[in-house]
Amino acid sequence: MPPLIKFRRLCFTVISGVMLCGIAGCETELTSDNVVETYIEKWVEFYPSRAFSEGLKPAAGRFENFSDGRVKAWLDYNHDLANRLPATLNKLSLAEKTDLQTLLRKAQMEIERWEQDRVLHHQPQWYAEIISQALTYLLVSETLSPEEKLHAVLKRLEGIEALSTLGIKKLNNASPQKTLGALHTLDQVAVFYDVNLPKLMRSWATEDEYDLIKSATGKAAWVVRSLAQHIRNTVLPHATIPDSYGREAYARKLKIRTGGAVTPEELASLALAEVDRVRDMMVAEASQWWDVTQGNRQGPENDQTLLKAAIDAMENDRVDNNQDLLTLFTDLTAQAERFVRDQDLATVPQPTTLYIALSPDHFSGAAVGGVYPTGPFAPEANTLFYLPSVPEDAPDKQREGFYRSFNNHFNTMIISHEMFPGHYLQYKVGTAHAPKIRSLFADGTYVEGWGSFSELIMLDAGWAQNNHLTRLAHLRKRLENATRAYVSVMVHAGGWDQEKLMDFAITRGLLAPQFAINLWSRVINTPLQLPTYFMGFHGFSKLMAEEKARLGNDFSIRDFVDGILRAGPIDIEALGPILQHQNRKR
Repeated sequence: MPPLIKFRRLCFTVISGVMLCGIAGCETELTSDNVVETYIEKWVEFYPSRAFSEGLKPAAGRFENFSDGRVKAWLDYNHDLANRLPATLNKLSLAEKTDLQTLLRKAQMEIERWEQDRVLHHQPQWYAEIISQALTYLLVSETLSPEEKLHAVLKRLEGIEALSTLGIKKLNNASPQKTLGALHTLDQVAVFYDVNLPKLMRSWATEDEYDLIKSATGKAAWVVRSLAQHIRNTVLPHATIPDSYGREAYARKLKIRTGGAVTPEELASLALAEVDRVRDMMVAEASQWWDVTQGNRQGPENDQTLLKAAIDAMENDRVDNNQDLLTLFTDLTAQAERFVRDQDLATVPQPTTLYIALSPDHFSGAAVGGVYPTGPFAPEANTLFYLPSVPEDAPDKQREGFYRSFNNHFNTMIISHEMFPGHYLQYKVGTAHAPKIRSLFADGTYVEGWGSFSELIMLDAGWAQNNHLTRLAHLRKRLENATRAYVSVMVHAGGWDQEKLMDFAITRGLLAPQFAINLWSRVINTPLQLPTYFMGFHGFSKLMAEEKARLGNDFSIRDFVDGILRAGPIDIEALGPILQHQNRKR
């Protein structure tokens, strides 16, 4: 290591933890790069499986160790950063300030997790999520040889056993509704370890190694079941933590997420106004659909009947099995990529690096799927696009509700959100152009807001041949986003129960069956993530309007999209100055 870097590292380390020399006044001033790089190094050490999911190959066989000493050191470090960073922000360049604001928000969220939420003691769902995702990237990795995969999975299983044992020791209280979901996930994971994991690993191993695999997976399954048994028999019967945060905690968490941009009451008011506004837009779109498809035939007697007819037509256009759903999404992804290029909506990096498959049964998000993007440590690695799935042997009513929700028009619209120019392109470009910290600790409002805004960009450019039912699907999703934001506030800060939520979501929010079923669980488990779709969509709408007004005839949708994606997933308010700076450079 060069002497100067050695000196800076020594200056950075003070007694019990790490302090910011540039802020504390050390003789050698650290740049923001030093602060960020050191935080990333320590984050990798504390969250190695997360680091592997972000492309860091050396972390493949490592797993989290949440011993008391390590947690305390990590919490102290984040406290120190959170206390010291604000004083420096106004002294920095635009890029440095953006990176340190990202770091500050991350430190505040870590403090919230370990100190306020007390996840080790009070959140079975936190354990379940880490355990259920522990092997996600390992099992489909193309950067590891079979031997490396085998070794890494066996080491991860040891880590899972240790975490499960820690949970048995530490967990002493919980929120009842969240805990039921955690138990379902842990039960699924245990079955996966017992039955499917040995089969997946069979081709990697010799006969002797296969015996070792079966022993290791069986032991991991047993320990996970023991954790579930502890939660079910000891924690759940005496669980006293409310499923809702309460107004004070919700407001504190919302402030961290948004930088204090909006209060719970302001968010609820904005979202409720959006609900009514978008319903009117849906009626207008349904009326156009009727005119196109029914000609001179007299329309339904009222708006509600008209809208129901249009939604029924939309939901009836669907596949009815998982394999056809996979084929449809695969084809739509290719079509969306071509459309973005042909319409010159964005610069699309080549080659496309995507792995598309149905969600594995043991995933906690199997019913809704998700995008697992490549990380900044390996920007050329595959993005995983796991599709929503429903068991083929599920009851007919459940299967019908699922496929009505994931109908062809919804899928055609949502591919913009998930793939092009949405999440896949967003992360693909961001990891290649923006500092690592922005992708590692992405701003949630940017991420989901960009996905939601991508839907509109595509539809306005003529995606889906301007089909009225596909645009209706977008508006219904936009209505759902406003509904999610509203009920998130009302459950956690307004005292709503599940009955009130479901009534509002179905009658006023017009949620599709699958999404209505999942909404209560999502509001309870990820309440601060749900408003990000609504807030981010309007943040990007405002930004585009400002850029069009500023640039006039010089406005280019491609330059706009490229500029946003190359900046990385940061606070949307910071994007305006960045775009202006990029325009000056051009």
